[in-house]
Amino acid sequence: MSLFEVSDDCLRLGLRATAVVFRDVTIGPANAGLQADIEAAAAQARGRYADLKELIATPELTRLYELFRSVGVNPKKHPPSIPNLYRYALKRGCLPSINNFVDAYNLISLRTLFSLGAHDLATMSLPVTLQLFDGSETFVPLGSEEPQPVTAGEFGYVDADNRVICRLDVVQGEFSKVTAASKEVLLIVESTDAMSAERQQQVAGEAIGLIQACCGGTAERID
Repeated sequence: MSLFEVSDDCLRLGLRATAVVFRDVTIGPANAGLQADIEAAAAQARGRYADLKELIATPELTRLYELFRSVGVNPKKHPPSIPNLYRYALKRGCLPSINNFVDAYNLISLRTLFSLGAHDLATMSLPVTLQLFDGSETFVPLGSEEPQPVTAGEFGYVDADNRVICRLDVVQGEFSKVTAASKEVLLIVESTDAMSAERQQQVAGEAIGLIQACCGGTAERID
């Protein structure tokens, strides 16, 4: 059985995603070295883009915004994860610190414009699938205890029990969040057809190297 799948509908839409399984990781606060690297990347981001308008005008973000609109989502009202990270970085010169695993993949996102997200493997029923919602899925957003409806036609990640682990690449699910208790983690690296498959695999490799340096453990790519 595959652990991770991308539906044909999402491929035709223009989405691309690959996954990595990390085992025996140690989750805790980010160390000073990782925090310094994040601050350096934030400074570089300020040098590359004067404001969010310049970021959104890049081919990578232009294509992602097109995909959002094609499934009926207003990206100004529900901005993707990358503009949210950059907004924080441009304003504050850093990123919010969650833990060493999350902070590490957020740094990779800041450097590459790829959307990365992680989920506690032990909490989910497999496989995880990137698919278009039909409206029957259950979704409890991160930080909430109450379920919210999902809109048919939107895309997102769902486990085998029809639970949403991430709506679009905007809001993750509460039940699968990565915490200090997580030992096995599924990392998803998402892009669009504006990025090459080779570049996506390269970014996945960068994420593996940084996360293992910060959290230890082993890593297995899921193609």
